[in-house]
Amino acid sequence: MHQAGRIVLTGEATDTPVIRATLQGLYTATFSLTSTTRRMNRSGAYTDRQKRHNIVARGELALTIRHKLRKGNEISVEGKHHLKQWEDKSSGKTKYLTQVLIDRFSFVEPDQLDLPMAA
Repeated sequence: MHQAGRIVLTGEATDTPVIRATLQGLYTATFSLTSTTRRMNRSGAYTDRQKRHNIVARGELALTIRHKLRKGNEISVEGKHHLKQWEDKSSGKTKYLTQVLIDRFSFVEPDQLDLPMAA
């Protein structure tokens, strides 16, 4: 089913997820995903362009990611854009961070599920 504003990304996890918990017990996982776009330039040669995406998962999905995702895994995520905004205390300027708030996550290579888990 297609939903407006949905994002689907496939790429490589560029770092191990960082897990945080709130006082209310809500878990959040943050990590980066690098996707690659291949295009043909005017001379006919292909060039790869990589883009890094800031990924955020919450709740049970964050716990699943905590136990299964490792740096270098090729994954697919689905979610929506989220713009985080805050005021820098030292400069007083407004800062922005674009994130993808995901609600689905899967491995591109199913055999990655059998990787040994680090403690």
